[in-house]
Amino acid sequence: MRVNPEKKEEKERATHALLRVTLSLAAEHGFVSLGLREVSRAADIAPTSFYRHFADMEELGLALIDGLAGRFMKSWVDEADVEHAKGVATVERIARQALVGASEDPELMRFILAERLGAIPSFRAALRRELSTVSAAVEAALAVDDVAVHPESRATVAEGVVVLMLEACGKTLDLDSAQSSAIGDHLELQLRNMFALGPKRGRG
Repeated sequence: MRVNPEKKEEKERATHALLRVTLSLAAEHGFVSLGLREVSRAADIAPTSFYRHFADMEELGLALIDGLAGRFMKSWVDEADVEHAKGVATVERIARQALVGASEDPELMRFILAERLGAIPSFRAALRRELSTVSAAVEAALAVDDVAVHPESRATVAEGVVVLMLEACGKTLDLDSAQSSAIGDHLELQLRNMFALGPKRGRG
């Protein structure tokens, strides 16, 4: 049975609208407080139509993570142009792109920050999986700069870098551009200090 392309496109638009409306509501009230009727009403669809897209609110939240949040975090690495940068410079680029992302889509960043340590286990697990792609890119970048971090410490340091990035992104959400820039400068200083003071491979 062939799927009507127009109907498929219409369903995709409605699904995307549900996701974005949910992010907006979650930014105000928190995801766990939301119900499908509230989300459906905000998306201007009947509650019964919600089930054409998602089985329940948990599935909607996982779609937010696997879809929007996953692509969002992957873009930090892609936009950092890691193929043309090396070592610590790549890590700094990824961090800067995360801050750019927070300024461009604060609702999605708020959702990531809230649900990363939130009450729903499946959300925490899904976000750990998505964030692991960022920490893996940081770890790979550190492996290029072989004197920045001891090989046995790279994975731990990479995870620490991601935590610092997320903390900085959270701090910028309610600040103006000048204040956000200062947060970015401080993050860069934190990273450089981390690599300067961290364990290095012995030479000689």
